[in-house]
Amino acid sequence: MIYILQKPKDRNHENFYKEVLARREYLYDIFQTYFVLRKIVNISSQKSYYIIESFPFNCFSSFFMIVGNTDFVIEYIKTHKNTFKGKTLIIVTCMLYNRKELTSLLSKLRCNSIYFSKLKDDEAEYFDGSKWKLNFMITLSELDFYNSNNNNIIKRLEESFERMR
Repeated sequence: MIYILQKPKDRNHENFYKEVLARREYLYDIFQTYFVLRKIVNISSQKSYYIIESFPFNCFSSFFMIVGNTDFVIEYIKTHKNTFKGKTLIIVTCMLYNRKELTSLLSKLRCNSIYFSKLKDDEAEYFDGSKWKLNFMITLSELDFYNSNNNNIIKRLEESFERMR
């Protein structure tokens, strides 16, 4: 599994790395496999993202998750659209203010399936993850995914996220 995590502009790398560690623990709890930080990609002085990957690297290789604001998600997908061929794409974003552009872009991808975080009035519900011993703000979909008792990852996704395709 490849997990792309956008670093917010207002967070320094040291504080954000704590979130990266917490998300790796979160992923371990769900998938029962280790996740490693493969790379930090600096787009500019204010834009960067982290690539976290399951280890061994071929575990859950058909899954690709992108976590970030809608502009970042759109830009990442445009730049890496060939990467998603045959994959299950999971998108976690807090607000969907570019729905038309994102929907058009996603319709052209050759993914097996696409899941999107649950939104209420085009906005995701966020919670303080520390209540669940998670050191990051977590969406309702991520929380549902984490708390699901289903061992089948696809069924777990379908219970927790909105399926777009």
